[in-house]
Amino acid sequence: MPYQNVIKFTLPAIAVVLVMLVAAWAFNLPPVSAITDRDERPAVSTTTGHDLLTDDQIDVVQVAGRGSATASPDQAKLSLAVSVNADTVVEARNTAATTMTAVRDALEDEDIDEDDISTSHFRIYPNYEYGPDGREQNGYTVENGLNVTVRDTDEVGTVIDAAITAGGDHIVFNNLNFVISDTTELEEEAREAAIDNLQEKAEQIAEYADRELGDLKIVSEFPIGGGSPSLQRGFALESAAAADTPISAGEGTVTVIIYGIYELLE
Repeated sequence: MPYQNVIKFTLPAIAVVLVMLVAAWAFNLPPVSAITDRDERPAVSTTTGHDLLTDDQIDVVQVAGRGSATASPDQAKLSLAVSVNADTVVEARNTAATTMTAVRDALEDEDIDEDDISTSHFRIYPNYEYGPDGREQNGYTVENGLNVTVRDTDEVGTVIDAAITAGGDHIVFNNLNFVISDTTELEEEAREAAIDNLQEKAEQIAEYADRELGDLKIVSEFPIGGGSPSLQRGFALESAAAADTPISAGEGTVTVIIYGIYELLE
């Protein structure tokens, strides 16, 4: 290749390489704020979370306060069913229907409103026995379930006895649950107690840390962003006549948790 052609192609290539080297050097220079005298260490800034924190953000104490309020439940929720086994589906269904009608009539006789009685489930399934020859079908079961609301907790035992008398050996009780229908006032009382508990804890922590407690900066009801106060229920059995089912509603407790962040002063 002639010498002139070598120069023609080599010089532009060298120029491109030099431009790339200069650009790379320029982009890797530290920022102006990081350049200091050669005798000093460069003061390079960072943007990590710790360096962005201010003294006000660091000097805080996080506390959770708990408050409770107690009252007697004013309602009872019953879950019961009529369950009938028979050789045929028709026989089981007819017996279950007759028995459930008697149970519903008995509940209404105990002043349970029709709107407080609702069907929870209705099932029909075959029964099986397992023997030397394997599985053999042995009739059918029809099950009809009810949810019942009793609005006078003193009458729960009487209502249960009436249902048992009407349903006989076909009655099945699944669950009994006492509830407080309106917890608004209890929540307010529990919330006030939780705030007091929150303040007390924060003051104690500040004292033990040899700091002064500042203002409450953030406060929210736990869990943050949702949830509701919890209801804890207690039950107790009390003496009654031999023919009655002894049941007592006990007490229900509404618990509220408050989360707070306080400022800590020197």
